[in-house]
Amino acid sequence: MIDTEFAVSTLFKLLPFIFTLSVSCIALLISEFLPKSVISFKLSKLGFNIFGFFNQRFLVELFYNKYIIDNILYLGGLTTKILDKGSIELLGPFGLEKGLIKLSKSISSLKSSVTNYALYILTGFIAILIFGFSRYNLPLLILLFISYIFKLSKIKSLPKQV
Repeated sequence: MIDTEFAVSTLFKLLPFIFTLSVSCIALLISEFLPKSVISFKLSKLGFNIFGFFNQRFLVELFYNKYIIDNILYLGGLTTKILDKGSIELLGPFGLEKGLIKLSKSISSLKSSVTNYALYILTGFIAILIFGFSRYNLPLLILLFISYIFKLSKIKSLPKQV
């Protein structure tokens, strides 16, 4: 069973290719040299039914196109109409830009003093600890904690401005 690839002669392996080429050549020659008989056969009741049956690949493509593809195209059209009215732009780069500008303005309005700023840094650090890290990111957590300690020590050592 394993050696069936090598047990079958080459002629039997090439038979589908030979039949495909020969039937294609015969169909081309008949349609080229006997076009009136091909047209009259296609217009007869038997020819119309045979041609329609094989043209739609046993009517599978007809049902496939009618019941599946048409519904998918209709749904795609509706989705495009709904999404293309600006929601993609609001979720994409334009919306990200507007959101970041709003966030930076709200953060800059909060800078009333160094202690408040340190409180916001501490709140952000705790939020990162709670939501952003899992037990697998422990070295990154330690590195962030050390950098946070250095940042707080620099804020405390700043001279007071008059």
